[in-house]
Amino acid sequence: MSHIQSSCTELPDSCKSAAERMVQVLAEEDKYADLNEHCKRQLTQLEDTLSKELKERVVLVAYRG
Repeated sequence: MSHIQSSCTELPDSCKSAAERMVQVLAEEDKYADLNEHCKRQLTQLEDTLSKELKERVVLVAYRG
């Protein structure tokens, strides 16, 4: 079986794209905003308000700009 060197480890061809996607997702985690408790409560309240208005679950994510 051939192997391809990935940015995270040596993997077979069939796993390379999944591993690269995971590396990308982990790198993006650093972009989330570090909210204080007051801001987290406000975000949760807005999620609840939108969920009730739209009659479906809404989840909001805060990123640093």
